[in-house]
Amino acid sequence: MTTKESTVDKFLQSVCRFVSTEERAQDIKDELKDHIESYICEYTNDGFSVEEATSKALMQMGDPDTLSTGFKDKISNKNRIFTISLFLFFITSLSSMTIYAYINNIYSIIDLLVNMAIFILYLPLIFGTIKAYKKSKTLSKKEPIFHIQSYKEPNWYEVVLKPTKWFFILSIIFLVLGFLVDFKDIPKNELLNETLDMMHVLNLYVISIVMFSCLSPKKQNNIVYDEGILTFENFIPWDNISAYRWTKEHSKGKVINSIELKFKFGRSYTQRIIKVSSYQMNLVDEVFKSNNIEKCQFL
Repeated sequence: MTTKESTVDKFLQSVCRFVSTEERAQDIKDELKDHIESYICEYTNDGFSVEEATSKALMQMGDPDTLSTGFKDKISNKNRIFTISLFLFFITSLSSMTIYAYINNIYSIIDLLVNMAIFILYLPLIFGTIKAYKKSKTLSKKEPIFHIQSYKEPNWYEVVLKPTKWFFILSIIFLVLGFLVDFKDIPKNELLNETLDMMHVLNLYVISIVMFSCLSPKKQNNIVYDEGILTFENFIPWDNISAYRWTKEHSKGKVINSIELKFKFGRSYTQRIIKVSSYQMNLVDEVFKSNNIEKCQFL
């Protein structure tokens, strides 16, 4: 890469540091690059060297930090509030129905314990999203370092999540239709039991759909701050990350780069995968290095 290309790329990267997808960032870069090239051409025609022309062209474009605010993606907390509300509603409904069924001898103690175990499994995600919501309100007053740019192309994780979500959606449809078809044939003394069972499974399916949607990398807006990384459902302080590594895969003829984080003990999960634009890999490496986080080949 020539000095000119390197200088222009750094300028464009600074301008796009608050953009969350590689595709949008590339559109912005292409548009600005056309303007920069035209300015460089004008200055070189006036007798300036390529380096001088590049410097003057970038000065004419303006301060990249100032320009970046105009392209900044707006991240709303409404999705977090909606997700938290859904989780709490369906978890509360599930718990209430289970306790009611147990008190009325419809469910056994084993049914109660199994349902409570399922409830406990969802708690880290609920509390994590609430924590991310509160932290987001605090961090909104601060300037982020940059937004981690993701891809529209799905990685293996998203490829698995999509049919899984559709499985649960179709299961809900067949479950409700089956219940309505058999409703007239259900004896009155078993109606409550059958209804509770149906509502119980329905709640589990809906909670699973919400969870998979929440964890989907495509839905993430990962923002890097001085204190750590803010994701949709959690805030990850730098001192909670013990190591990281880069992974690569191919999807629809395109290389998908992801960073895999390994967390220290005491967390609800030990690893996390975040898709990262190839243009930001060096930038991410610099941030992790500045926070004394080890880069590994294997985790």
